[in-house]
Parts: sequence; C-alpha cells; structure tokens
Amino acid sequence: MQVFYDNYVENQAVYHTFTEPLFLKPDGVRTRYPIGWNGYGRYFPGTLKATYNGLPCNITEESNGIWFNFDIAPGENTNYEDYTISYVVRPLDYAFSTGLPEGGYEGEEYFLFPNWNNALGEGDGFWIGKWQASNNGSNIAQSKSGDIWIEITRDDAINACVNKGKGFNIITNREWVSIARWCDHHNIHVKGNIYGNNTNNLDGDGTTLDQCGGGYHGKYDHYFVTGSTIPDTWNHNGKSNGIHHMVGNAYDIIAGLENRGGKIYIYDENNNYVNSGVSVSSSASGKIVDITNTSEAILNEGIANTVDTQGYVPSNLDDDDASYGNDGQIRMLLRGGCSTNKDLGSGLWSFYVVYPLTYPYWFCGFRLARKI
Repeated sequence: MQVFYDNYVENQAVYHTFTEPLFLKPDGVRTRYPIGWNGYGRYFPGTLKATYNGLPCNITEESNGIWFNFDIAPGENTNYEDYTISYVVRPLDYAFSTGLPEGGYEGEEYFLFPNWNNALGEGDGFWIGKWQASNNGSNIAQSKSGDIWIEITRDDAINACVNKGKGFNIITNREWVSIARWCDHHNIHVKGNIYGNNTNNLDGDGTTLDQCGGGYHGKYDHYFVTGSTIPDTWNHNGKSNGIHHMVGNAYDIIAGLENRGGKIYIYDENNNYVNSGVSVSSSASGKIVDITNTSEAILNEGIANTVDTQGYVPSNLDDDDASYGNDGQIRMLLRGGCSTNKDLGSGLWSFYVVYPLTYPYWFCGFRLARKI
C-alpha cells in the first residue's frame, strides 16, 4: 500500500500529513480500526479524516490516538483501499520513530504497531525496534543499524532492554504474533538472511551480502547482515521503512512464552508465567502444519503444531520449522530463524523452544519493544 504525505509548518514546527488505506479489511461488523501502522507516531485527537471514494465518512478518534470508530460499519464486500485515512503526526513522535535528535534517541528507529488482535496484556499498541538490538557501549540495548548483539542470555537481554528506560522491554510473543498475523492478513511473505553461509544467495533469490549495504560480519562461517540497505522483501511490510530482519539473520529471543518440560507457559495479564494448558513433545519437531487454535487467547500465542489439529494455517507459512525439548529444563522461545538455516526453516512462524535460557548462544539476538 502506498502512503502519501506532505508537510506544513505551524509555529515553526514541521508537521507531517499522511494518507493511507484502512489497516484492516471491512467485514460489515467491525467499526473500530487501528491507525499508525506505518511507524510515524501517535497523533493528536481530532486530526483524523476518513473518506470513502473521496466522500467524507463520520469517524470518532479515541483519546489514545491509536484507534478510531466509524459511525456505520464498512460493508464486507467493500474494497478497503477505497477508504483513506488522513492524519497529522506529532513532531516529537515522528522524531522518536525515525531517530531524529529531538526525539531523545538519536539514530534509533522504531515502528508503531497497534495490538489489533486485542492480545491480553498488550494494551492498545507498542513500539518495536526497526532493527535487531545492538549494544550502545554501556550494555544498554538500542535500535540502530550496525552489529547486532548476540551471545547474550535471555535474562541479560531483558535487562539490557529494561535498563533503557520506562516502558522498554524485550519483544513479547504476543507482539511478535500480532505482527505475523498482520502480515498473513495482507498476504505478505517476509524473507531474510537464511543462507548466511553463502555470500551469494542469502534468501534463495540471489540476494548477496554486497547488495545488503556491504554491512555484515561472520561467525563460524555464517554471516549476519548489519548494513542499512536490505531488500524490501526482508521487511515486514515489504517497504523500506518496515521492521528489519524478523526472518533470518539471528534468532529473536522472545519473552512471554516458555517450554517447561513439555508444557507451554505463557504470560498472564501481569506478565507472570502460567500454564497455558498446551503440551508438546520433543517428537513433535519438524515442519509446521498449523497453529494451535483452542481459543483466541492461545491463537494469539502462535504455538506451532507439526501434526494437523485443524487449527489456523497462515498463508505465509513457508515451510517454517518447530523444534521442542521436554527433558525438564526451562527452554526459551526463539522466533524468526537465523542464518544457520540452509532450508526454509526460517520464517515469521518458526517456533523453537529447545534451547535452555541460561546460555549465551552465538546465533541469538533480540529486539527492543516499548509499551504505549
């Protein structure tokens, strides 16, 4: 989807006006839609305008600047690209999301994503790092282009995010799945660095390291891409401003889900781990067939099955792998795959709960998130 924008100046501050299609397709029932998916910040109430085929629609914006409501639900047979939403970005939020100095996080970049699945405990929306985290030199995580931070335990990765400041944490599983389901909804198949031991064929389509901005470093004959230029197909939305490296490169360490001896534990509303009621076995490892679909709450966890349970089958399930362990150790969740995957085991839905959480693995990185 093309996002159009222009600028205007008021009281010496530059404001950015954006116009985009609806975030979700109309279904004849839904009236509440999220805004801000393209990463340019939260918005002043009252700045939204909606049109359908060029004619104004009546909408009400909620005070948090993340959701708005139509007076009448758009019909399910309506082309959602016929609706446009226009809004004005607050300058400081724009600076924060794009790493401008006045945002307080110079050089860092974040993407604003609504919790459009209404996943438990995630609020109305969250910022997510455009980049896998790097070290600012003081063991604090940052979202910048550059060497990714690997060989770190899950707890140390969480601390590196929490110590950044109020609201920051490592990305949770529900946040990851919210993005994966959005990509599925829009039939987006995200690619990435999954052939990192082959400098001439990183994604199976012939992309080379030099085509990735020339930024990379090797580890045990595998390569992690660190350059600022990567194919748009490696971003979650197929655009250059999207979230980078959710597929391939280094695994993303994820909070909010653990494998405890074959039982899956997930966050409750207070971020305490509780038994989800889903059990797995080490023999279940292999290609993912579907996603556990016992309830909406479990669906939001994106727990992978390698046997058919007649669950949710994402259209962007590209032969992603799942791997389990159940010898009694607590095992952390890794998603996205990494450059060590020589086949199509990497992907948005890849689901690895096989590695104990107390070891700093060289193929694992992590990503900042920040609650709104």
